[in-house]
Amino acid sequence: MHKLLLLVCFCFLCSCATILNGKKDKVYIHAPKNTKVKFEGDELIVKEDHVIIFPTRSRDSLKFELSNDSISTEFAYRKRTSGIFYLNFLSPYYLGFIVDFTNPSRFSYKRNFIFEIDSTQNTFYSPNNEPIHFKRNDIFVYTTPLKAMDVFSQPMLTLGAEYFVTDRLSLSAEYGTVFSKRLGSGRNPKIKLVKNKGRSFRYELKYYNLLSISSNPRVNEYIGLESRFIRYQFNEDISFRRDAEDISYIIDETLVVRKSVNIFNIKYGLNYPIGKNYFIDLYSGFGVRLFDIKNVNRNYNPETDTLIDDRGHFDYRRRNIEGLNNNNHFNFTLGFKFGYKF
Repeated sequence: MHKLLLLVCFCFLCSCATILNGKKDKVYIHAPKNTKVKFEGDELIVKEDHVIIFPTRSRDSLKFELSNDSISTEFAYRKRTSGIFYLNFLSPYYLGFIVDFTNPSRFSYKRNFIFEIDSTQNTFYSPNNEPIHFKRNDIFVYTTPLKAMDVFSQPMLTLGAEYFVTDRLSLSAEYGTVFSKRLGSGRNPKIKLVKNKGRSFRYELKYYNLLSISSNPRVNEYIGLESRFIRYQFNEDISFRRDAEDISYIIDETLVVRKSVNIFNIKYGLNYPIGKNYFIDLYSGFGVRLFDIKNVNRNYNPETDTLIDDRGHFDYRRRNIEGLNNNNHFNFTLGFKFGYKF
């Protein structure tokens, strides 16, 4: 009996749909304003763009009725198997399937439905071209406006292109170049030993519409794997105290900083259409940032000299001194891209 109980618990802990899916699903119905949605005895009114219904997960089809003035149409859509159900392939011996097969939580319905009114037929219909999905061989050219106003690093002008290998899979490449002086605290040394310059390369692999988190059916969502390679050269002022026998004195030094930064992120993004051809790509993600810093002309000795804090600029300058920091950091990314789809 004890072993049987352990087996039942083990199966339940592996049943992904039973654990992760609620009793009810969440469905967005997009229809013209003031449309009435009759569902399970309730009547909802579309005030702006959509209403949300919560059908109980079951083997039955999803049924509801739309009406607007004298137009009324009934709809029925078959259930489908939730994607979470297939996570049971990761469970030992696939035991999670046993529990989920007996539980209606494994079922779900399409997340978004779009309806329009056919005035000639006096009926509601669902257009076939509802979302603006990308297609194979599409090309998307974009820039990253926030890079031009980067107060934490070096302002850059960027230009990138995204090419769709399939309807859902795309590859993108981006190039950035320094166009302005460094911004922020401690970025304007008195002596210019080298020319401030820099460049960056970004490569990204995206897979679209694997998830459907947004309630807007015209938005393309994606999961992306990103790699960025940045190379900087600039001047940086530091001040430090040096002790020589009984004498202590301050030294101001201008460093040559040659910084290499390699960034690897996993990202989630939303691609919003603006009109027919323009898009805004909003994204966020996390990963790792790897630094390599060289100061080719440095006199400062971290073993014997003491850096001087200059009203909070100390941390920024310390990050540009070779050998003082852990060069591996957690990276968080958040931003947007704006572009044009050909």
